[in-house]
Amino acid sequence: MKISGLAHEFAPRRLLPNLASGLVVGVINIIILISLAALIFSGSLAVHVARGIGLALFGAFVIGSLVAFTSSFPGVLAGPQDIPATIMALVATSIVQNGSASRTNQATFITIVVAIAMTSILTGIFFLALGRFKLGSLVRFIPYPVIGGFIAGTGLLLVKGSLGVMTDTPLDIQHLLNLFQPYILIRWLPGLCLAILILIIMRFRSHVLTIPAIVFSAIALFYIILLFFNVSVTEAATQGWLLGPFPKGALWPPFHFSAIGQVDWHAIFGQIDKIGTLMVLAVMSLLLYISGLELTVRQDLDVNRELQWSGIANILAGLGGGMTGYIYLSDSILVYKMGTRSRLVGLFSALLCGAVLLFGASYISYFPKPVLGGLLLFLGFSFLVEWVYDAWFKLPKVDYFLILVISIIIGVFGFLQGVAVGMGIAIVLFVIEYSRVNVVKQALSGKNFRSNVDRPLSHRQILNEKGDQLYLLLQLQGFIFFGTANSLLSQIRQRMKDPDLPPLRFIVLDFRQVCGLDSSAVSSFSRLKQLAEVHHVQLGFTNLSAEMKQLLEMGGLIDGQDEMFRILPTLDHGAEWCENEILAEENISLNEPTGNLLTQLGREFPETGYVVKLMNYLEKFEANENFSLIHQGQQSDALFFLESGLVIVQLELQDGTTVRLRVIRSGTVIGEMGLYLGDIRTASVITACPSTLYTLSARSLKEMEEKDPELAAALHRWIAKLLAERLASADKTLEAVFS
Repeated sequence: MKISGLAHEFAPRRLLPNLASGLVVGVINIIILISLAALIFSGSLAVHVARGIGLALFGAFVIGSLVAFTSSFPGVLAGPQDIPATIMALVATSIVQNGSASRTNQATFITIVVAIAMTSILTGIFFLALGRFKLGSLVRFIPYPVIGGFIAGTGLLLVKGSLGVMTDTPLDIQHLLNLFQPYILIRWLPGLCLAILILIIMRFRSHVLTIPAIVFSAIALFYIILLFFNVSVTEAATQGWLLGPFPKGALWPPFHFSAIGQVDWHAIFGQIDKIGTLMVLAVMSLLLYISGLELTVRQDLDVNRELQWSGIANILAGLGGGMTGYIYLSDSILVYKMGTRSRLVGLFSALLCGAVLLFGASYISYFPKPVLGGLLLFLGFSFLVEWVYDAWFKLPKVDYFLILVISIIIGVFGFLQGVAVGMGIAIVLFVIEYSRVNVVKQALSGKNFRSNVDRPLSHRQILNEKGDQLYLLLQLQGFIFFGTANSLLSQIRQRMKDPDLPPLRFIVLDFRQVCGLDSSAVSSFSRLKQLAEVHHVQLGFTNLSAEMKQLLEMGGLIDGQDEMFRILPTLDHGAEWCENEILAEENISLNEPTGNLLTQLGREFPETGYVVKLMNYLEKFEANENFSLIHQGQQSDALFFLESGLVIVQLELQDGTTVRLRVIRSGTVIGEMGLYLGDIRTASVITACPSTLYTLSARSLKEMEEKDPELAAALHRWIAKLLAERLASADKTLEAVFS
């Protein structure tokens, strides 16, 4: 943050609400930190709880200060968290139970502190590495309903926790009815009224001073009521209306550095499994908190930046024995709802933790429990209103149901169980929905799709008669897994068994728009191959990537010896393969010319009497293999008639690669478009084998138009007919693609 921007935050108009918000959330955080320390240092370690509170406050001061200034969103608060603290409590218990008889209670405490420090440092390094390698984007793969359920579940836990704060009674099934006992009801009912009041006001009118004003007014009202009923502060604390009691005096340092020699390193290394689990859960929690905050503030955070600075903060905190921490979701959202979106809020909250660390927490004991509980209850209600009430009108019912399930599981069993169940349900729903997506983008046949091969009229007639229903071309799309692969197999099986259609002879699957396969898809393709063999259908795959080929080879689908199965470069090659096989079954040799050019043109020309005259304007020449007949970019000055051989029309790209556009066989014309347009050549034409061609130059065509206009008109009509046939074929393909 720039110095000028920081100075702007200290302006009186902004400083007061920032300070008030920081103090409010700071008090909340200190209460939570005290409970976390009591969780870890319990049982035989309870004598060290005051020093444990110091460790928690030190972590809150370091992490909170650094994240407040470095977060990608102003107003973010951070500090030690409950999930790492829960696992550290298990670590502490294990260290106590597995200690030697000679180890003193002080040595056990030092060992646990070092374990906490090592865990914070290792977790910080883990955060930092993930951020440096830009792995924070993994959070974008968490389904939206899972994040919504996570926030709603947080709201339930806040409601549960707030009632526990106000009543000092655990909120579970056994004690639920006790909430309505008169002596307990009076403890949480004022907090409920305060929460509803804040919720209604903030729902319809929001101002940066609204919540701080209500909170401080509620505190003042509380003490006025005590005064009215002549109840002293000591009596109110004894009756459980105030927070505390808390330790008096400085809580830092917790021990002298010279005590490091008492550490039981063997006991610490025996907890590596729990420490590793803590690191993984900390990352998952941080990413979920970031996603939840993004949804609330409707702004993307720089996830990798958050990871890196949270990592650095944990490393620094760990060097002083601080506990593992990261973003506070509920506090950050509370600050956002207050309207005080300033980095100073996080700084003031951290400074309050630092002040308590140095001077003690006795002053916080005067904070009324109903006010604190009401504030927590408001935050929980705001989460539930947004994700349980408002979501009903905004989200599909399936997503809404998932949010409810996750929130209830979190409220009953905890965060990890709720998120795990939610992710599982989301994955199942995704698989079901994606399985309904038709993996076949286009289903084409000889009726509406032809290869880019120009063939003589006799070949085209055969393909028109017999190629319409003899082969099926399927353009696939998306990721193919067991659901979509099984759907594809069922679709092909249904086509094979359809009695109203001619039996299939060829099936070509095009993978150009397929992004990946899994092993179950390979298994389905193996079953497809077996089905094709039973029905005597030849199978071809086109546009396979190297990874797809490797998967198919590992699955035993590609063995290089099966004549009924082909791997082809493109869908165009696949269609050409089908057409060639159909012509071969008619005993037509593709490599032998269908007569000389005079005979060929005699079958093609609508007015056969002009063919002999046309030959007088043509120049015959022989071309070897790989002869460049037309150069891409040169001026068009002739068209060519192919008497025998084979030529390839290809596009030369700037990177030096070539793309096959058309294949031209004997009895066809080449280069007519360029000559008619008088433009430069847009592609190159190369002979694929020794070929015999005839040339009609632009000069000869002009001479023909001057000396024999009827012959020229017949030639123009024939070329127009060829172009019209190509256009009609293209129209059929487009109609099939977009229908």
